[in-house]
Amino acid sequence: MKQHNTRPSHLGNSAFLQENQLFAWVNRNWFNAILLYLAGHLLFQRDLSLQINMDGADEKKMALAPLATRTSLGNNLSSQQAVFVPAINISQLVKRNLPKTSSKATTTEEPTFSVSNLTPALNAKKGGRGDLSEKGQAMQVYIDRYAPAAIRAMNNYGIPASITLAQGLLESNAGESKLALESNNHFGIKCRRKCKGCTCRNYTDDDVYDMFRVFDSAWESYEEHSILLTSPRYEHLQKYGKDYKSWAYGLKRAGYATDKTYGQKLIRLIRNLNLDQYDK
Repeated sequence: MKQHNTRPSHLGNSAFLQENQLFAWVNRNWFNAILLYLAGHLLFQRDLSLQINMDGADEKKMALAPLATRTSLGNNLSSQQAVFVPAINISQLVKRNLPKTSSKATTTEEPTFSVSNLTPALNAKKGGRGDLSEKGQAMQVYIDRYAPAAIRAMNNYGIPASITLAQGLLESNAGESKLALESNNHFGIKCRRKCKGCTCRNYTDDDVYDMFRVFDSAWESYEEHSILLTSPRYEHLQKYGKDYKSWAYGLKRAGYATDKTYGQKLIRLIRNLNLDQYDK
């Protein structure tokens, strides 16, 4: 006896009908279907990229961690879930402390010098010879007395009178050094290697064996100073004319004195005592 299929025929017809309705809906709404597909695809790619980045960061963190902590670090990282965090501009969170600029210009103070009678002129402002103290008067007396000799040296040998007066003041301590008082030597002039007809005396300076010239008068000392500055050692200074600053530093470079501040001291004396007025 044959068994017949007892499935109701209306089920097959219903499935066929649903399939036809689906195709009909797609035909009517194909554009919306494409949008849904693209949205789903982008969402899937975004989740996948975020997961890959999180995994890469975790692996890098584990690679940099010490060996003893890698296991615990790995367990903690594996238990964490990826969370998307939007980008934040750090400059909006951090208050920048920029260095404050001062509107006041920094000023460099001039060094101070101490040379017995010359201290007021070496450290005072311009016009230091106006000092009414005993030292100020000693400097003024020296300038008035020997300015004519300095001017004569300028006219005869081309040496600025201001330089001659400044050196005379500095080397002789305004005429009161032992060398100036006992030997009329106002410029610390030493004996030549071949000093015929001259007298020399020992005064401890850079060396205990230093010998200095003895002159019959201060005027003779001024004349010898002019001859010394026209010797081959210093004759190149003539190119500076009456530029006393160049002369001052040039004398230091040529080795007239071992004092490192020699040029500065000469310039300070000329400036503060207005000695350049004698160069005119």
